[in-house]
Amino acid sequence: MEKIFITVGDINGIGNELILKFIDSGIYPTNNSYIIIGCRRIFDETASILNYPTECVKNINASEIENIAPGFYFYDIPSPDLRLELGKATAEAGLLSGLAIKKGVELSDKYKGALVTAPINKYSLHLGGFDYPGHTEFIAELLSTDDFLMILDGKKIKVALVTTHLALKDVSHALNITSIFNKGRLLYSSLVSDYGIKEPRIAVCSLNPHAGDSGLFGNEEEKIISPAVEELNRKISRGKGSFNGPLPSDTAFTTTYLEKTDAHLVMYHDQGLIPLKLLSFGTAVNFTAGLKIVRTSPDHGTAYDIAGKGKADCKSFKNAVKMAENILENRKISLLRDI
Repeated sequence: MEKIFITVGDINGIGNELILKFIDSGIYPTNNSYIIIGCRRIFDETASILNYPTECVKNINASEIENIAPGFYFYDIPSPDLRLELGKATAEAGLLSGLAIKKGVELSDKYKGALVTAPINKYSLHLGGFDYPGHTEFIAELLSTDDFLMILDGKKIKVALVTTHLALKDVSHALNITSIFNKGRLLYSSLVSDYGIKEPRIAVCSLNPHAGDSGLFGNEEEKIISPAVEELNRKISRGKGSFNGPLPSDTAFTTTYLEKTDAHLVMYHDQGLIPLKLLSFGTAVNFTAGLKIVRTSPDHGTAYDIAGKGKADCKSFKNAVKMAENILENRKISLLRDI
């Protein structure tokens, strides 16, 4: 039995609705236990607005987590000043989302479970006193590491980001051989241990149009990306040529490349997120590789415009839970194989 911890995200968005629809879907519970972390009062209020029952979700405290049976549980964070203000970014909602993330990381680490995070609003998070650009960086700091990788998995396509939430004008300055090598190393390792792919095939994207065209449109390919790819093939794939690139991003995502590629290593956020969302929007999953815990999240935001209207689609959230369960299992298999 696995323990899957679920943070509610921003209460004024669709986080609680996603969780309620996930519970109501009838697919679960499996043999696992699902522990929701947030404010129980607000969770029940949202359920009442959307006409979902919550009797099957039992309250639980920290001392009971070790030996809980399969089913749905709620770990309550007391929030007496919190009010439901659907569609609005508030400091109180941001504070709860941040506290839930901290508790979720703590419990996932302690009990060797997985963490599934419902969407947060970054502005709300900042108002609540947590100055992070997103979930990924926040969780990495809580785990005292900067060795992590953001992978977006849409089944048809997987993209891994060398730089994440960064202004486009700053991307070139942030790239270097070491950063590309480290992200490529994490991607290769994750594909092997988290996905069970024995010999991953990784496409490495260029930064500039036409891969720089021999320096006519930039020299990052010749000076930074190509040397990093060579080093990855020499040290990580050990001469198997698993890393292919740098490839022009206007052709790297064609059907031909997708069919012969397990994942793409991209240089900046939208380079990977645009093709991912064109092919898999609403079903893709955000996975943070390289952490000692398993952490996944749906591929979309808080959707303030439809919050509380019952219109949220929980496919991506369900996929995030399923992926977390699969990765936990794959890591166990990988550990047994290495013994």
